[in-house]
Amino acid sequence: MRPLRSTARSRPPLAPALWLLLLPVAAAAVPDDAPHDEEPVLEAATLVPPDLLAGPGFSVDPHVEIRGYMAHFTLDTDAGPVRAESIEILAEREAELPALAALEQVTHSEAFARSAGGTLGGTARAVGNVVMHPVATLRGLPAGVARFFAAPFVKLGRQAQSLSDRVAREFGTAGNPYPAAEGPMTDARENRRDRAGNSWYGKAGAEAGRELKRQVEYGQVKRELARQLGLDPYTSNPYLHDQLDRLAWAGAGGRLSATGLLAGVTGAGPMATTLQIDSAVWALDGDALRARNQERFGTWCADDLLVRQFLRRGTFTPTFHGRMLDALDALRPAAGGDALLELAMTARSELEARFIVNALRMLAVDPGVDAGTGRLRTVGAGLVWQRADGALVVPLPVDYLSWTPEVEAFFDRPDFRVRDKTALVAGQATSRLRRGLAERGWNLALFVRWPGSPRHVDTSEPAPLD
Repeated sequence: MRPLRSTARSRPPLAPALWLLLLPVAAAAVPDDAPHDEEPVLEAATLVPPDLLAGPGFSVDPHVEIRGYMAHFTLDTDAGPVRAESIEILAEREAELPALAALEQVTHSEAFARSAGGTLGGTARAVGNVVMHPVATLRGLPAGVARFFAAPFVKLGRQAQSLSDRVAREFGTAGNPYPAAEGPMTDARENRRDRAGNSWYGKAGAEAGRELKRQVEYGQVKRELARQLGLDPYTSNPYLHDQLDRLAWAGAGGRLSATGLLAGVTGAGPMATTLQIDSAVWALDGDALRARNQERFGTWCADDLLVRQFLRRGTFTPTFHGRMLDALDALRPAAGGDALLELAMTARSELEARFIVNALRMLAVDPGVDAGTGRLRTVGAGLVWQRADGALVVPLPVDYLSWTPEVEAFFDRPDFRVRDKTALVAGQATSRLRRGLAERGWNLALFVRWPGSPRHVDTSEPAPLD
């Protein structure tokens, strides 16, 4: 049976009480008369299928904290502890483990030791120390995606455009003291070229040229390593990031190719189909990817400055840019591309970037979305699809949605006072959430799937995607 969806499109809508009967979910342990939910600690087995709980080289802590509507997991792996701040990231981290084991073999290989030599200032043992103790995994865990429901976040969305303008102006006046190398005013400078060659910035430019060549080679080796292992070269996995980074530097300068570094390694099979990676992130460097994506975003966004600044924000990797663009190409919104990027400019973490990307991907596969005629809107800090007939579809790619004061205030916004409105939720929702939406006239679809979507424990048992 497929997940329940808004029924106003094809048959009379279900009565609110029937929604509650047909959408079972494990609710938080809160008194029945309480007005709101508290985000719970749940058993991992109630959220993800058994094969994500344990496997070769890993196990998952059975207790999972729900924070900001996302499930926060801890994995115990052969490399060390790994945090995963959502079900989607959990599956990715587990899929990356075979490649991590392969790279561990590389750091102990004779070829790597010869290639690394003095370039790393040490041996493979030093690399191993970095990989085994990634401090970043133990600090500053994000609080899910709760900011997208909070009222103060709305103001940030309105400031995004001015922020991008200000950043552009700052970058436009920084750098070379003679930004216009040729022109009427520069012709009058005596021995201008000689001065530039002897100045600090002239020497720095020559050194920068050499470093740029090394950076290009580093990027090529890193992308090729990622391609051969089926990895995202822009992964945020701290273990993989350190391994790929150091191996790529070892290969920079022509010392050893990616194929040479991986020679003799066993168990390194491609995982691209599992990780949903666009081959362009392996084939193109950062500048080429930005140019390609800038042209594609230009189809849906009118503000060129906003597009350029968005593409240079580290929160969204080129992998996420590609997923956004594929969804936009499928949706073909009549308007709203600039509003989307203004919202995206406010994302502060990978988790928030994923929320925006997956919201678009949810819309792209929903049968009630009128691709080519509807438009994207932002309501508060939420992304909304408005159909040509005025109906609203609100995508919420969260693991576990609770009826908190912030969520109640979000759904009580005046923008949602329309008759036909549907909320799409990727995972589970509490009974209070379902009741609150039913009372406000919402249609609700739980466990909404899209290609590459997180593998939630789905009590509605939807049919597999084709």
